[in-house]
Amino acid sequence: MYAKDRNGDSLINGNANRYGVAELYIERPGVEAYRRISKKKLKHDAESYIYNDDRGAEGRVLKAKLLGHRMDNMPDADVTDYLLQVAEQDPEKIINLYTGGDTAIRLLFIEARDKHIINFKNKLYIYADNVVLGATDEAAILYLKDPKNANVCKLIKQDTFPELTGKSDKKED
Repeated sequence: MYAKDRNGDSLINGNANRYGVAELYIERPGVEAYRRISKKKLKHDAESYIYNDDRGAEGRVLKAKLLGHRMDNMPDADVTDYLLQVAEQDPEKIINLYTGGDTAIRLLFIEARDKHIINFKNKLYIYADNVVLGATDEAAILYLKDPKNANVCKLIKQDTFPELTGKSDKKED
């Protein structure tokens, strides 16, 4: 229905000089309106998640960080504006951030990358010079989410957050 040729003319309806390729056109009243309403509702839901963030400004900064933008010292209005722009373009991405179960893994990946525990060498994310996690952020996160790789994930957690493992660097007398 929306397919266009190189000139921008509709393939189905054609233009004033020629007919389109459609042999039969079915009109379904309400389908276009339903499609527009669904898209607006999705955007509204994404915006609601942003405005009603449980953790307030801190939660919005975390979501921006998960989207790849460090906004630690930015005013809340700027962070909210950025998230709303993302929601306008891709509302599913915002909804997935708030409802998805992989937020902890994503945050671990970002922190480990920032602390140079996970490095980007030869167009690959590598841990400990010999464990290849993947070529993209998403591939590396999928690698860490895989239950077969739980030991690697645990080692990355220990290296990234040594204070959480209970081990101390000081030798006791």
